[in-house]
Amino acid sequence: MADVIQLLPDSVANQIAAGEVVQRPASVVKELMENALDAGATKVQVILKNAGKGFIQVIDDGKGMSPRDSRMAFERHATSKISCAQDLFNIRTMGFRGEALASIASVAEVELRTKREEDELGTYLFVADSELKNQENINCSRGTNMLVKNLFYTIPARRKFLKSDTTELRNITTEFLRVALTAPDIAFTLVNNGNEIYNLPASGLRQRIVNAFGKTINTKLLPVNCETGIVTINGFVCIPQHARKTYGEQYFFVNNRFMKHNFFHKAITEAYAGLISGDMIPSYFLYFTVDPSIIDVNIHPTKTEIKFQDESAIFQIILASVKEALGKFNVTPTIDFDTEDKVDFTVPDSPILPKVPKVSYNPHYNPFNYSTSISKEDSNFEQSDGNSSRQSFEPRYREQVPANWDALFAGLEDKTEEVQTEIPGMAEKQEDHEGIISFVQMKGRFIVTPVHSGLMFIDQKRAHERVLYERYLETLSHQQICGQKSLFPETLELSAEDFLLVKEIMDDLAMLGFELGEFGKNCYAIYATPSDLSTSRGKEVLISLIEHYKNTEGSIRDKMRERIALSLAKAASLDYKTPLDRQEMSNLFDNLFACQHPNYTADGKTIIHILKNEDVTQWFK
Repeated sequence: MADVIQLLPDSVANQIAAGEVVQRPASVVKELMENALDAGATKVQVILKNAGKGFIQVIDDGKGMSPRDSRMAFERHATSKISCAQDLFNIRTMGFRGEALASIASVAEVELRTKREEDELGTYLFVADSELKNQENINCSRGTNMLVKNLFYTIPARRKFLKSDTTELRNITTEFLRVALTAPDIAFTLVNNGNEIYNLPASGLRQRIVNAFGKTINTKLLPVNCETGIVTINGFVCIPQHARKTYGEQYFFVNNRFMKHNFFHKAITEAYAGLISGDMIPSYFLYFTVDPSIIDVNIHPTKTEIKFQDESAIFQIILASVKEALGKFNVTPTIDFDTEDKVDFTVPDSPILPKVPKVSYNPHYNPFNYSTSISKEDSNFEQSDGNSSRQSFEPRYREQVPANWDALFAGLEDKTEEVQTEIPGMAEKQEDHEGIISFVQMKGRFIVTPVHSGLMFIDQKRAHERVLYERYLETLSHQQICGQKSLFPETLELSAEDFLLVKEIMDDLAMLGFELGEFGKNCYAIYATPSDLSTSRGKEVLISLIEHYKNTEGSIRDKMRERIALSLAKAASLDYKTPLDRQEMSNLFDNLFACQHPNYTADGKTIIHILKNEDVTQWFK
């Protein structure tokens, strides 16, 4: 039998490595930006065409490279960040992987222009399919200019799996912000198809966050500062009112490197316990400074998952520092024991009972006597009191009563009897009729109604959500919802990422009845809202829709309408504690059971629960 094991060519090995390093254009942006930071750049520019599908260009003013270093940078396992295995536990740089440039050059065409400060001429390299095609000396500015073209041209199948331009651009902005937030003292610029998306000048950390996420977040940031022997924590957490139902503004950094850590995230959610509901996610920007020897950053190919030596101790430190920040700025409820110079609200010993008003009336008043009038003297009942006064009035009013007043009621006695005998009959018939359904609202949340098998409980918000979901889904599939014009359009300021998200789903929002127009940088004007919503709730519902929709695979077209319909239904459905009359509960009941799937919401939550008669009978045995 012949030998079957063979050594792969470098080009194939690099393409295999590229599967871990380069998943999408955002991965290329991340690697090149991290290299620019490690080169000591003070200004980094990222220029894109068609969200990176056309080309990706990263320009920095860092140290630059020599002709030999620029060629060696494209070899596998070549790096300037580490020299031995021990260096893996003392890493303070960003991009230390030796496969990055080699993997990128195996699936794309790469042009490199670089120059050091002491060199007269720079170096130009053109690498394609892991081969050096051209190298020459050129005149260029100090730093590095990396241009990546025709991404995945060697693997056409990978190119077919790329998402839409808007989705890929959102992924790039996510990676861009993760790098930009690690170095607020460095200026960053992001441009796509000639449109400037981000322009972040060198500033402090707080200003960098404001420039990245909008001016509205400035008043919602609470500083966190904690220094211990294990870790030093700095950064900001947001007030509980800024919490969202989706992820998006949760950032952990360790030694100026972005990381994901579910255990530390749990510590922050515990610190917000009692301040936000269980389905809300707080926003935070926390920076950890630790000894590199107690962390391991080499446990995942993306280098975003980091292992700490003593995670339990850091967990408690995070919990205490975040609670301190929330308490320091009076976010958490407190008890004030300082009563000096306070107004004394003394409760009287004996309760003050309200006085019952006296009502005076004349029992002998005849409304059918129009012949005589009552004098002022006779109408003063408050001044007369006791049986004597009653006796004095009786003769007088008896004289005023006409003798034939009984004739006014002639012929009415029989009719009255007929009405009185008919009413009990109708009531008895209603009680015996099984088709009559009665509804009761319980605790402002549940609609309770009797059924043959027992007692049915309906969650009114989820039921209304189900009804709206199928209505919006039907509308999106066939026709457009009529929008309600606003007399005074509201403005909606968003982050660059959310701005791109709204642009991606603009057509579907128009189908729902929203009419939006760009109003400056990262800002929309709301000209119309769905007719089912009040104009005042249009902005609130749109924000809720964006928060529910983002961080999902929006490029899958057949699922996009379902997600948009679900988001709008969640935002527009009845709130709990909303009082409903009997007719409203009946209409909601009928609309719910007219749906295709009345038992569950679109995201799988229970709407209906029946308390069976057998279970109730067991209580009384």
